[in-house]
Amino acid sequence: MIRKNRTLALAALVSATVGIALTGCSSPQQAPDDALALGTGVAVEVGTGVEMSFAIDDVREGKLSDLADMGVQSSPSDEGKTPYFVTYSVTLTDGDIKDADRSALPVPTTDEWKLRGTGTYQPIQVVGQFDCTPDGNATAGVSPDAPLVACQAFLGDEDALPTVIEVKDLGTWTTKD
Repeated sequence: MIRKNRTLALAALVSATVGIALTGCSSPQQAPDDALALGTGVAVEVGTGVEMSFAIDDVREGKLSDLADMGVQSSPSDEGKTPYFVTYSVTLTDGDIKDADRSALPVPTTDEWKLRGTGTYQPIQVVGQFDCTPDGNATAGVSPDAPLVACQAFLGDEDALPTVIEVKDLGTWTTKD
């Protein structure tokens, strides 16, 4: 009798654990409580007395034809995928840009991004110039009165706009209210 009760209890525990795991896999990823809203910057020190702000400004869904318009070739394996474009800015907030350590500027590489939501997202790595900002006005660098504006593109599942954008060592932003 004791063995039967232990077996039933173990079976119930396994069933509950599997149910929780499956529920976790099927629900969209939620942003952590400390996630920032789009447009909110984080301070980054880039030299003695020089501070900049890094912000995720926009995330939008595009079409594969947008990539071609931007000079990026898609492959047959991209068919059925959707490009997602994340625009970010780096703004001088304190100090003089000539005193900045250029190697410390917060310009994330493709492997420093992590998008979460209802789909999967693969960063698009582009060699050379690539401008996927909404208005096509990316800037090459920070100046005293103008921010660096750049964009990172991702290929993902259709109709799966990311809800959380994490940039290594910089922060996490939520794309939904």
